[in-house]
Amino acid sequence: MRDAVRSTVDAMDWLTPTDEALKTLALRQAEEIEGAIDRARELEALRRDLAGDESAYKRLKALEAMCEVTKTVGWLGPQLQGVLRDLGGTPAARAAMKKDKPVGGRLAQIRAAAGQHDS
Repeated sequence: MRDAVRSTVDAMDWLTPTDEALKTLALRQAEEIEGAIDRARELEALRRDLAGDESAYKRLKALEAMCEVTKTVGWLGPQLQGVLRDLGGTPAARAAMKKDKPVGGRLAQIRAAAGQHDS
C-alpha cells in the first residue's frame, strides 16, 4: 500500500508545493494501513509463540485491541481515498481538473461567480 501510494502521488505531475501537506497525509495514511497489517502479523506470531502463558496472553489481548486491521482500513481507507481525490488522484477528480486552473472549493465558486458578473 505505502509503495503504491508513493508511486501514485509521485506520478501526479500537477501537484505544487501547496499540495505537500495533503501528499504527506496520503503517505501517512497508507503507512498506518501497512502498520496495522504488520501488527496483525506480529500478533498472530505472538499468539502461536505464547500459547498457554496466562500473563503473556493478557498482554497479547491488549495488543490485539490495537491490531484491528479491518477497523484501521475501514477508518483510513475512505479518508485516504478522499485525500487522493483532493490531489486529483482519482479518474473523476482528473476529469474535473483543467490544466490552467486547479479545482477549488467554495472560494473558487465565489471567484467564478464574481467573474461571470464582471462580463
